[in-house]
Amino acid sequence: MINDNAVYKIKDSVDLFLSNEKYILAYFMNTRQRKSFKVNEETVHLLECIDGTKSLAEIKEVMRKKYDVLPLYVTNIIKAMVKERIITEINKNNNILLEDEIQRYSRQINYFAEFLDSEEKGIAAQRKLMDSTVIIFGIGAVGGDIAIELAMAGIGKIILYDFDQVEVSDACRHMYFKEKYINKNKTSVLKEELQRINKNIKVEVLQESMKPDTNIEDIIKSVDFAVNTMDEPYIGYTASKISRVCIKYNIAHYIAGGFDAHLASTGELIIPYITPCVECYAKHFKKTLKDWNPKKHPVRTRYKEIGGLASMSLFSTSYACIEIIKYMAGLIPMEKSFKIRGEFLFTDMSLTYLDVEKNIDCPICGGGLKYES
Repeated sequence: MINDNAVYKIKDSVDLFLSNEKYILAYFMNTRQRKSFKVNEETVHLLECIDGTKSLAEIKEVMRKKYDVLPLYVTNIIKAMVKERIITEINKNNNILLEDEIQRYSRQINYFAEFLDSEEKGIAAQRKLMDSTVIIFGIGAVGGDIAIELAMAGIGKIILYDFDQVEVSDACRHMYFKEKYINKNKTSVLKEELQRINKNIKVEVLQESMKPDTNIEDIIKSVDFAVNTMDEPYIGYTASKISRVCIKYNIAHYIAGGFDAHLASTGELIIPYITPCVECYAKHFKKTLKDWNPKKHPVRTRYKEIGGLASMSLFSTSYACIEIIKYMAGLIPMEKSFKIRGEFLFTDMSLTYLDVEKNIDCPICGGGLKYES
């Protein structure tokens, strides 16, 4: 709705250029989009009046007196520019975030607003993140970095689930590594780091491993989103166990770990009953790898861990967090825009995606599902 008392401004992320005195070029800096509009002299003057201080009623009066432009014309142009997301209403009576919260997340709100109808909706998207609880199973190189990025983004509460301790070899992969943390529980030291980033964040730690009889239902029911990077006993087992519970309670989740054998995988966002689930992926791999026989490794005794690189872990981390934030903040309809797992190759910097499809007969996310107790 267009309100005469509303105050509008050109979006902070939009640059406008006048070309040949008859075209307005709008450049959306955050998304690199460009739009071109044919305009007359009156529209150019109207744009000059939208300065973030005048109400629409005041702009109409200026345009009527100075340029003899009818109020209806002004209203129609304002409507068009709001629809094209070139201008936004200034929310003077903000009751969504405190002023210091707006300042802290101002650049992120600016970015969110690019995908939404107004600056107010960008603020509301930030509020969604701040009101959310995320559990992260496994806080190694990828899981720990995801926790850091989500804390920076403003997630209100993070639950850290891991049983391991910081080791010397973590120095080249874990962004929260410090020598003083060696031999200390990863959950406790990462909690310290997250609270250093944001003093208002709530962090709960669960110093636990995952076993076949481990009950994770109660904890998953309490969250808004789950992330799995726990590769012990192995990622296939933990992903299946976690995903089954998440789908049962209609909780979106991200499988973002266990990629040492193929560094820098993007992982996959799983939206219950919308995207392929873990079992859909399992069926895909069973089919595509049915004739594959691994060769015996020539080295009989190997170190327990496969190699890693911090930058590769950060690629997987950042890719996952972009997808997670898009979904949780409601920036894009992820039901249509989600990505299947991809593989980033170190040698030629290529990124290719699998061709996994949702299995309509899947025993977990297909129709007629009955869960075992």
